[in-house]
Amino acid sequence: MLISNDTRFLAVLALISMTCYVSPKLKLRINLVILVLLHVLVMYLIDPDHGVSLYHYNITWLYDFTLQEALYLGNILCKDIVILNFLQYFILTSQPSELEISLTHLKVPYRIAYKIGQFFSLGSRFNTFYTQRKQAAIAQNHPFSRYRAFILFIQTTQHNVLTYRHFGKKRHRTFYNASTLTTFDKVVLLLALFSVIISISLVIINGGRLWNPFL
Repeated sequence: MLISNDTRFLAVLALISMTCYVSPKLKLRINLVILVLLHVLVMYLIDPDHGVSLYHYNITWLYDFTLQEALYLGNILCKDIVILNFLQYFILTSQPSELEISLTHLKVPYRIAYKIGQFFSLGSRFNTFYTQRKQAAIAQNHPFSRYRAFILFIQTTQHNVLTYRHFGKKRHRTFYNASTLTTFDKVVLLLALFSVIISISLVIINGGRLWNPFL
């Protein structure tokens, strides 16, 4: 999807990715915003003139800050927004069992696929565990911290590890939970394919991955 570094294309994808927050499962987290801004700042501090060498122009905008550097940092900002938004949406909305069977279809060994699926479900399971324990602690007028909840969660997970065993052989293992593609799934796949085609087309049109408006 991000084959092309065309700023216009990246900006459109960034705006589309922001629609992920329409889902009630997702919230714009301040730590992600800080992470993106820090990444942009670090990239600027590493080489403040990288945009000039990239676009082969030097148009000063504010003091020593150039338009070329602004465009380069804009590319990084848009890419970060796209990647983090879609990654967050994927992690928080994917069902572990569906992820597991998808990985096995890609010939990933079932033990590894199962562990990956369980890893993706850790966040939701911990939040549920924490909420339940916190409510119980409040009812009993006991202090209860998130750190304490994390320690108890790890201990409980280790204690119940045998309950996570699944049985069956090959495609009949009980942790498999495949679901048919819905109309929405097909639309998303078509849009993803369309974005890849546009990205490749822009590389051909621009004569490279970069869009240079200064030529």
